[in-house]
Amino acid sequence: MAATILKEDGAYHSFCGLTCIGWLYQKIKDSFFLVLGTHTCAHLLQNVLGVMVFARPRFGVALIEEADLSKPQPDLAALIDEIVADHHPSVIFLLSSCTPEVMKVEFEGLARSLSRPDLPVLFVPASGLEYTFSQAEDSVLQALLPFCPMAAPDDRRVVFLGSVNDAIADDFRVEATRLGIPVAGFLPDNHFSALPPIGPATIVAPLQPYLAKVAGRLARERGATVLSSLFPFGPDGTRAFWEDLAAALGIAVDLRERERQAWERLEPHLAILRGKRVLFTADNLMELPLARFLKNAGCTVLECSSPYINRKFHARELAALDGVRIVEQPDFDRQVHDIDLLQPDLVISNLATTNPLVGRGVVAKWSTEFSFMPIHGWSGAATLAGMFTRPLQRHRRLDPLAHDPVWLAGMMS
Repeated sequence: MAATILKEDGAYHSFCGLTCIGWLYQKIKDSFFLVLGTHTCAHLLQNVLGVMVFARPRFGVALIEEADLSKPQPDLAALIDEIVADHHPSVIFLLSSCTPEVMKVEFEGLARSLSRPDLPVLFVPASGLEYTFSQAEDSVLQALLPFCPMAAPDDRRVVFLGSVNDAIADDFRVEATRLGIPVAGFLPDNHFSALPPIGPATIVAPLQPYLAKVAGRLARERGATVLSSLFPFGPDGTRAFWEDLAAALGIAVDLRERERQAWERLEPHLAILRGKRVLFTADNLMELPLARFLKNAGCTVLECSSPYINRKFHARELAALDGVRIVEQPDFDRQVHDIDLLQPDLVISNLATTNPLVGRGVVAKWSTEFSFMPIHGWSGAATLAGMFTRPLQRHRRLDPLAHDPVWLAGMMS
């Protein structure tokens, strides 16, 4: 039985979608990400992504000034020439931001006009008006779909869907080989020219829970089969993912012992997590699999909320969270009241609300970090567990007298 989903229609508190650049420009190594935006967008990318001036990052911002408001379309041709001369990209992604979207800039036409025979410029909607910051990756992958070769009708191989770093990608390739699972590639891959073939016999295996739209397009437009499983977070999710993927190819595998060993290696973390009460506010669409992992690690999940839940794409995660309070697009004011009332041991919250919660005495963890960390598969399980245990350990070290009645009495006097 799947968990019951409550819908509250609260305001979005998610981070800006432009931050997907932070992991995607490093993944797609022959790309350039060009944002049409304001000084605020430039400030965001310069500060949040923490790029040094000598790093020559493959992204930039075409600034919109007041004088540009009267122009029908921005003129970016000279800027494209400069990008080509400096970075020699194979593909340029043109990302929208809030201000030009409000101005009704016609991005698709602009991208077409800037494209060249040997250099496509692809429009990517990424503003915070419609998307959470992780969903912007979905937009990038949708822009890449027309450039994925059509696979042969009998090419029954797997395409892993979602950006992961090279070490995790290598881990998945090795595990697939060990299990006898044929792999066509990753979407995205490290190079624009290496996009995997996808066709009616392809099995698409999503690695990230925020890619529902591109997965749906792959099923509709290419006839591919999208794997319905748990996402490969933690020993429980990783075992289910590989067993279900093998079964889709007619391969029988039993990874119970592998899962048991993985949990055993996590015991130092589990000793800290068992019995802890955790609440998720909404941010990056990774909340469902993260909450499922914590539930199986021995935590009590008081509430798991997410900005958007796709009942088909997230079906297995919802079933695994039966009995947990699930809220879509929650009311954060209500959540603050519940946090005060329930006093959870740990709150997973977004970048904008974590520090205010800490100021109220709450032990809180930035949910944003989960999008940047290598937490997938067998090799990522310890990193995943550590992301939850570190704030608990840090709080214990920083506040060793918090439960000392003598110290408390002195504070009250």
